[in-house]
Amino acid sequence: MNIAVIGAGIAGLSAARALVDRGHTVKVFERGRVAGGRVATRVIQAIELPRGLSGDVAFDYGAQYFTVRDDRFSALAAEWERDKVLAKWAGRIVSFDGEGWEDVEDTTSRYVGTPGMSAIADALARGLDIEYGSKVEALAPLLNDFDRVIVATPPDQAAALGVTVPVVTMMPNWTVMAAFEDRVAARFDAAFVNGSPLGWIARNTSKPKRNWKIDCWVLQATSAWSRAHSADRSDDVGSFLMEAFDDLIPAGLPKAFFASVHRWKSATADPPLAAGAIQNDRITLCGDWCKGSRIEDAYLSGIEAATLL
Repeated sequence: MNIAVIGAGIAGLSAARALVDRGHTVKVFERGRVAGGRVATRVIQAIELPRGLSGDVAFDYGAQYFTVRDDRFSALAAEWERDKVLAKWAGRIVSFDGEGWEDVEDTTSRYVGTPGMSAIADALARGLDIEYGSKVEALAPLLNDFDRVIVATPPDQAAALGVTVPVVTMMPNWTVMAAFEDRVAARFDAAFVNGSPLGWIARNTSKPKRNWKIDCWVLQATSAWSRAHSADRSDDVGSFLMEAFDDLIPAGLPKAFFASVHRWKSATADPPLAAGAIQNDRITLCGDWCKGSRIEDAYLSGIEAATLL
């Protein structure tokens, strides 16, 4: 069959990869410039570094890491680890509450792409026919040219194409990327935060194969705070979340020589469906919102979409 896939996030890429492996002809349409969706790494170009610092200033500003539970995803992760597309992140992760912090004690293996989270999207996209900068405005032309269409976009974008979509509440996320002249005086590498506008903070440079010479941090607000402040100016959000970060560091923060704010409009589903993928005549829907909010869920949703064709 000749199949179109709309969206080159993890779900769209995994669906396309599975279909190509089964001998189908697949074309992926992605409105952005790169694949991966929230599995993203931003490298800051053309920035003057403070004296004594060198190398890249980079941030995993979407998904922070992933875990592996399902055998289908485990096999792929093992292949990626062998090919050095990913590595285990052994950073010290803690949990903050109103009175301090304590280590997160679990046996969870956390993986990251190397040298950035986008590496895993690049690996999935390799060899696929992807047309970047291509925003699909209507499904009718694709349904004329292709036997089947897989829509691997957030539900609001799928609905805008005229597809019948179950009611799913998508939550936004405000994210701050900050690089500091000196090392932040934190004895941990990442933290789940309670009782704060922040839900997660991470020293990006603690991850494998990053530039450890520059202390780069990613701060992510909670879904509830992000939704309540979705219309705020990005400058105001950045200042507020940096102050919240400063409150968590008793010694205070060193001077940031770079800071930027990004708002993910559709970061997570609240709650996600348990459908895996949804078949609608010649159209199939998939995405993390169809199955779960983890990277593995997005991958499996794409796989399940491919099996429905």
